[in-house]
Amino acid sequence: MISRRKFLVLVTAGAATIATGKALSLGEEKEKYTSELSEYKWGMVIDVDKCTKCVTEIMKKEGIDDIEKVRPPCIVECDKANNVPQSDKYYYSLIRLYMVKETEDANPLVFPVMCQECEHPACVEVCLTQASYKREDGIIVIDLHRCIGCRYCMIACPYNARRFLWEDPKELLKVVNPEAPVRKHGVVMKCEFCLWKIDRERAENKEPKPVCVEACPYNALIFGNLKDPNSEISKILKTSKVLTLRAYLGTNPKVKYKLWGD
Repeated sequence: MISRRKFLVLVTAGAATIATGKALSLGEEKEKYTSELSEYKWGMVIDVDKCTKCVTEIMKKEGIDDIEKVRPPCIVECDKANNVPQSDKYYYSLIRLYMVKETEDANPLVFPVMCQECEHPACVEVCLTQASYKREDGIIVIDLHRCIGCRYCMIACPYNARRFLWEDPKELLKVVNPEAPVRKHGVVMKCEFCLWKIDRERAENKEPKPVCVEACPYNALIFGNLKDPNSEISKILKTSKVLTLRAYLGTNPKVKYKLWGD
């Protein structure tokens, strides 16, 4: 009996044959898809000084002393665009803010931490159902149809970047973005660099940007193709000092943090 996945692939190949008059083998279809994505390796550089300025200004203006209660534009817009539920019980936002001091007397620095899109992702290694996987362009994706909510990936992730949906998002979402997935309760979610937006803008020959990058009022988040030597992010990595979180683990994150001036 033919599997559902193979059936869908065959239907797609058949449609291509009708449209072009040329039969495409399954291998050719896979190679075409792989070659397109393999031209990219998406990454992000975060300017810590700019993030710190943004967050501390909000805390001062709104009288907030708990970093987890701060909602800068990047988090607000990310939540809206990616159908992230707002709950009084659990923290579901895909970006979490951390306040760190270099020394006891130093001013605190703010680190926004989302999925680090690791080159060697531990979350993928431990996934029992292969729901977590890495695309050819480096983005780590969760297949919501395969996720069984075992949360092994959450334990394996050294960046606390994944969220388990304890509640039904449909009951907590006031507005739904039809482009982004609407998840069910009992599965895990994470930042995927606004994958739905990246793929659409790439198909439209635009320069793709996640929602958080566009929402940042300080231009603190720089996103781009690490394989393109002329991209803004590649130029920054060549001329600036950056660090990766928990570099000693060998995960090789594609999210970098700029701490020092040029």
